[in-house]
Amino acid sequence: MLSDAARALRETFSAPFRRVMWLSLGLTLLVLVLFGAGLQWALATLPEFGIGWIDTVVAIAARFLAVIVLIPLVHPVVSLVAGLFLEKVAARTEETAYPSDPPGSDQPFWQSLVIALRFTIVLIAVNLLVLPFYLIPVVNIFLFWVVNGYLIGREYFELVALRHLAPADAVARRRRHRTRILAAGILVALFATVPVLNLFAPLFGTILMVHTYKKIANPEGFA
Repeated sequence: MLSDAARALRETFSAPFRRVMWLSLGLTLLVLVLFGAGLQWALATLPEFGIGWIDTVVAIAARFLAVIVLIPLVHPVVSLVAGLFLEKVAARTEETAYPSDPPGSDQPFWQSLVIALRFTIVLIAVNLLVLPFYLIPVVNIFLFWVVNGYLIGREYFELVALRHLAPADAVARRRRHRTRILAAGILVALFATVPVLNLFAPLFGTILMVHTYKKIANPEGFA
């Protein structure tokens, strides 16, 4: 697993993936800037109390809360934007790392978009549900890794598996290998907690999951 992660990390920043990497990064930053600008506009419309120090405190508190709101949104926004390119990443990984294997079938663009939206909504909803526990020191980071590792492992493995299997077979295979897939997902979640690198977490996760799927599908070939 760790060797696959090291390999995926090298490939994430390698030449075959740079175009997708920079395009995904650019769109992600654009979405975050637009969202931040929208928050600033909303803050500018707040009513004033006409008392200098109260207005100053309210303005500072509002901008602080805006930053607090924006930071947790980085991961879902990155996942949503990158989700539009993950089919290409999976296909390129299979093509470069496993050229002798039968190629997978790309999902239609609109289906990929729906999957990306669904995953983003689930990611936000689940993290909001466990938000109170994120306020507990030490527990919060481990809980983030496990919760998001499960979600990422499940979604990314099925993304890769559906390129080769029928939906029911992809789900069945994921359930049979849930421990290994969870471990891979936790590695991606850990990657997603590192500033700057978190912007590339979906690309890293997809490449890692291709390697994970290949070893699960053909264990004899990696003995």
